[in-house]
Amino acid sequence: MNNTQRILLAVYLPLTVLILSFHMLYQKDEPALYLMFAVRVTMFFSVVVMVKRFKEQNLILLAFLFTIISDYYFVYANTLVQPIANRELYGMLGFIAAYLCLIAAFNRNFKIGKAELITLLPFAGIFTYVFLSLQQYAKGFMYPAAIILGIILCFAGMTMVATLYRGYFLKRTACLVALAGCILFISDMFVAFSIFHPVFKEFILWKENLIWGTYVPAWTFLMMVAAEDKIHCIEEKVEVPLV
Repeated sequence: MNNTQRILLAVYLPLTVLILSFHMLYQKDEPALYLMFAVRVTMFFSVVVMVKRFKEQNLILLAFLFTIISDYYFVYANTLVQPIANRELYGMLGFIAAYLCLIAAFNRNFKIGKAELITLLPFAGIFTYVFLSLQQYAKGFMYPAAIILGIILCFAGMTMVATLYRGYFLKRTACLVALAGCILFISDMFVAFSIFHPVFKEFILWKENLIWGTYVPAWTFLMMVAAEDKIHCIEEKVEVPLV
């Protein structure tokens, strides 16, 4: 772990705790919303100023940019007096673009084999359950957008976990990527309930803390990948099978 990565952990993990504290103090009032959006913006600019040595790190930066757009509609827009029409749809489109960037970044040595199918299975199973639970609440363009986002999210999760055994990335990089992919998937499943289910649309402390308590650390792990001096295992091309 280099010095930049240590700084990232020392800054953003305490900020995650601060966000959770603001949820307890202010719920979804403006102080909590301002803090959440400010933390996400600082994460983006932190990646901007990093020395990026590899194409994957630039794609991570692009993914951060799209998530900032999504967070504007999902978080900051709640502070505005005038509501934004279709803001949740715009937010979902931002996440679709962000996950496509992550797929492009980590889809090296692409193939669909037994290991990939086994990796994909839990993502697809959980998404299917969530989709069937929420499809009755999806209206208009939100319905196809949710399907597209879910499929891309499942593929992104599989792709990020597959870095562990596809033999292209160093083990420490692959572990960060795989961990981030799993945590983001869990976070987004609860976000889906917040978007669509009428009960979960309201502020629920444990739900908000679970979402943000996973969302910020997951992107922090991706920031650590963006700060890596070496991420490829060029010399070691041997794939380690999952099973």
